Amino acid sequence: MKSELAVYLRIQAAISAAYNFFISGMIASLIYHKADFVKTDALSIAVDLMITCIMTFAITTPFCRMSLRRDKTKGVLADKTHPARLFIWFFNRPLLLCAIFGLGSALILFVPAAALFTLLSVKEIPFYFYILLKSVFCAALGAFATCSVLYAGMCSDDPSQETT
Repeated sequence: MKSELAVYLRIQAAISAAYNFFISGMIASLIYHKADFVKTDALSIAVDLMITCIMTFAITTPFCRMSLRRDKTKGVLADKTHPARLFIWFFNRPLLLCAIFGLGSALILFVPAAALFTLLSVKEIPFYFYILLKSVFCAALGAFATCSVLYAGMCSDDPSQETT
């Protein structure tokens, strides 16, 4: 990948991480504002992760698509590999991209999160620790979502579109 595109991805990911860090903390504090503790059973973790991941991709995808149009970086990477074609296919179907990437992220993250809380015998965590944990998690997820969607939009199966 060209160094300009890597810098572009880092800048976009950092902006998204900062945005998600603050917004997710505020939303979580609004939802649980009267609770002293937040449950960490498997069902609570699954629902929380599913909603968080899908909403993160649903909010991030339109902004990434607009950024690619504005910065004229759509389709600048010529790549004919199967994963790149799959990314292109998903990018052309934004609702499916949000659903598949969001649910996929939630499923992948559920197992270690549930296992960690179960192994540590944690039934609930303090409200402020939950807000901190949620904010840090959403910052990382937002950066991942931004990079994934931007990369999907930068891929092209037409080698004549690649910039030099």
